[in-house]
Amino acid sequence: MERVVITGLGVVGPHGVGLAPLLDAERVQGTSFSAWPANVARPHDEALVAQVSDLQARRYFTERQMRLADRAMLLASSAAGLAIEDAGLHGQEALLREACTFLGTARAELPSCYQFLRPQLNEPREQLNAADFPRIARNIACGQVAIRFGLQGPSTVLASGPLSSLEAATRAARYIRTGRATHALVGGFEALSRFALYHFSQHQRAHLQARHPAFFGTDPGLLVPSEGACMLMLESLSSARARGARIHAEIEGWCAGRVGDDENAAEVLAERWQALSAGQEPRVLALSSGGATRAHERAESAALPAWCQRHPQAAVMAPRALVGEGDAWASALQLALAANLLGQRESLPLHSLAPSADASVQRAASARPLHGDLAVVSAMNETLHYSMLSLRRPPSEA
Repeated sequence: MERVVITGLGVVGPHGVGLAPLLDAERVQGTSFSAWPANVARPHDEALVAQVSDLQARRYFTERQMRLADRAMLLASSAAGLAIEDAGLHGQEALLREACTFLGTARAELPSCYQFLRPQLNEPREQLNAADFPRIARNIACGQVAIRFGLQGPSTVLASGPLSSLEAATRAARYIRTGRATHALVGGFEALSRFALYHFSQHQRAHLQARHPAFFGTDPGLLVPSEGACMLMLESLSSARARGARIHAEIEGWCAGRVGDDENAAEVLAERWQALSAGQEPRVLALSSGGATRAHERAESAALPAWCQRHPQAAVMAPRALVGEGDAWASALQLALAANLLGQRESLPLHSLAPSADASVQRAASARPLHGDLAVVSAMNETLHYSMLSLRRPPSEA
């Protein structure tokens, strides 16, 4: 069985390009957020969004290609190009030819479908139903990424909300571990279309009312719709060593499931985090949410104190505090941040903790230096399904 490592990280978000701005949390805190667009019905006058201003798409597209591609395609492809470059695979067509492309998204399908199919329609149409194109609708942006960078292996998009990018990484890890592939591009992307903002304003209105960030407590946090893309290049350890690649982290294990109707969600989460640690002392616990008052966020906030008391030297981070509610792309971002932080001991994104946060959680949110060689990355959606991965420091450094 092959061991699976992360060799490339590519990030495009409202904070900017790359991970470096996020590691300077004092500088980036709050700067990702802007006013809700005036041309879209807003839930209240102080509602915020987190939009991307710098794509760097011209590094990978001509002006004509950019006009033909929609925002989801540009976001995904730009982050993919950065991940491939970071992995040292730019121009390595022979190595990339059989690479898999497994991506996740929650809300980019319909605009991508319309933009891709519009030239093929006999007459312009104001609306399309992605369900009319079942074999391609969810795969359009992912397929464009594969075509643009010559990735000819299996290619698909998973659409299970915040879990999808972690599930994509898990699927790719299985392919590599069993020898079905040596390289895989994984991650998540989300675009803030008018449809996405309408969905937020109509279905998350109660959670958009909070005016200030507040994470990991009983008080509601700030829900800020976000867009962006985060991609990771996975490959077998033997391949990475053969070409002398820099290794960010190794994927050690994973688990997924759902909280049953007769189970306590907080207890299930704490138990799974502990089981994935396998008795080891984690350095980081990365969570995809932690704010607002939705069921999965309340479960995370309730599960944290017991876990933090068991691991008093571990740190906790929630990228959403810095980049907004990004669904699949923010979950991929926490995976990239955890991989990056495993090679460091002094840097960690800060959060805006709720005043009601438990003392052990407050300590974990500012823990320095980071301790241990393991990171646990966790995501949960509103139906109380969860997906988790454990990462270890690079083998050469362990």
